[in-house]
Amino acid sequence: MHDSLLLYKIAANLQRICDENHMGKITEAVIQVSYNSHIDSRDLYEHLTEIIPKLVDDSTIITVEKAELEDQTAVIYMLKGDGIETE
Repeated sequence: MHDSLLLYKIAANLQRICDENHMGKITEAVIQVSYNSHIDSRDLYEHLTEIIPKLVDDSTIITVEKAELEDQTAVIYMLKGDGIETE
């Protein structure tokens, strides 16, 4: 799949955002990708459950929307999650 690198970038950035904002679980995410991308909601969900299983589980809703973007680019359009307690 020519979108492999993009899948990994999305996962890495979701992990970074969750870490920075003390989110322990993603409940819902909307990701925009180029019209030329082959990534769909199911593919991204499966990838995320393998790469960041602590953040994505059976109840997580992942939606991929196509948008006028450059190839190999994604926008995290919306991200909802549950927080973790910090000291």
